[in-house]
Amino acid sequence: MHSLSRLRLLCLLLVVGCQPQAVDDESAAVRQIIEAYNANLVRWYEAGQMDSVASVFAAGARQMGSNTEPLVGREAIRDFWSQVAGLGTWTFEIRTEEVTAYGPVAVERGTYTLDFEPGAAALPGMAASADTGNYLVEWRLEDGRWLIVTDVAASQRSVESLCAQQQ
Repeated sequence: MHSLSRLRLLCLLLVVGCQPQAVDDESAAVRQIIEAYNANLVRWYEAGQMDSVASVFAAGARQMGSNTEPLVGREAIRDFWSQVAGLGTWTFEIRTEEVTAYGPVAVERGTYTLDFEPGAAALPGMAASADTGNYLVEWRLEDGRWLIVTDVAASQRSVESLCAQQQ
């Protein structure tokens, strides 16, 4: 009886002890996939290929930026970025800092840099701008593809700098 209890305890310890490595391996594999998606997203945003950008978002995705209403749904995300893409040149840099994956869900945390240079179609008075910030993205595996479900960006710009830009 004692031997059976010890065996159960040993099996439990082995199972629990193996979990972090399995999660770490899974996270590393998913991180590579996400970083490849991010490289494409940067390229597509800069080229104005918003259908390609939208294809990485789930049908009911939410994109939430600083100081703005959330964009809800793949079409809303595509339509918004299609409109603003024509206003000038957008340059993105995305740096993934961490990905934690567990089964069909992954969370990505990172930082971004965004630069905007107004073009001929820019609104009157629209100025060049630069932003840096942090982001958190929830990814889900749907039909064999990782898709963005929630994309939250938080600018690091101070309130003072935002006010100064509007003057």
